[in-house]
Amino acid sequence: MRDIQMIATDIDGTLLPAGYARIPERVLCALRRALEAGIYVVPASGRMCSVIPEELMELPGVRYAISCNGAAVTDRKTGECIYSKRIPEDQAAELLRRLQKYDVYTCAYLPDGAYNWNRLHPGLAVHYSNRLPFFRQNPCEDLAAFVEEHGMPVEKIFVAVFSPEERDRVRREMGTLPGIHITSSSPRNLEINHIEADKGRALSWLSRHLGISAEHILALGDNENDYTMLTFAGTAVAPANATDVIRGIATEIVPDCARCGAAVCLERLLGEKIIPCHRQRFG
Repeated sequence: MRDIQMIATDIDGTLLPAGYARIPERVLCALRRALEAGIYVVPASGRMCSVIPEELMELPGVRYAISCNGAAVTDRKTGECIYSKRIPEDQAAELLRRLQKYDVYTCAYLPDGAYNWNRLHPGLAVHYSNRLPFFRQNPCEDLAAFVEEHGMPVEKIFVAVFSPEERDRVRREMGTLPGIHITSSSPRNLEINHIEADKGRALSWLSRHLGISAEHILALGDNENDYTMLTFAGTAVAPANATDVIRGIATEIVPDCARCGAAVCLERLLGEKIIPCHRQRFG
């Protein structure tokens, strides 16, 4: 591999296998070794910064995080959002209203947390049962009106879908609206961002901020919302469980997420087989 100075990594499906409560220790230890070697490790997630797994954010040296598919970059040392591309509140409110005609559930990711409708779709109990507490946060009688009236720009609109037909319909009918970008991290969702918010643009901005060229960046990802990040980075790594499109653009395929494929990649990069060790706290 090239001289790697930064590792930008997706989380769900890349570091954290489906059904796992926490990132496997072997993966955490590989990331810790990379940090100890002076390599930047940057979580790059569709999640809000506040819900990126604690065990990852606590690794000593994890300073920057890309969240909400590139809508924000946070400097954890200062606590500041140093880059953002958010959907203006009036546009976000209109999108939330348009989405009400579909058989979906929507949730607004704002800088201070996730906001929900106070009436949950019954499909959430079937397809998102482990995330129901998340969808009960900050309930609003009229989410669109709340966003609009409080003047709160939105980092991402999360759309839970319950059939492939409705997913295709939403994408087909709303995908041409101006000023937005629609992507996905699962067959069960769509994610709506500002037209300039994606992981690739955010990573490009951060690389310039830190003075690191793309050829010295390794990116790991498994799904559609990782595409721009993987095409920007000089080295693109995908686990075997990645989508066909993502595997097709990867420069390297590693074992699937449940088999710690990210750790396999980093162990090769660092030239050592890493034995899992105990967690350390962020210092």
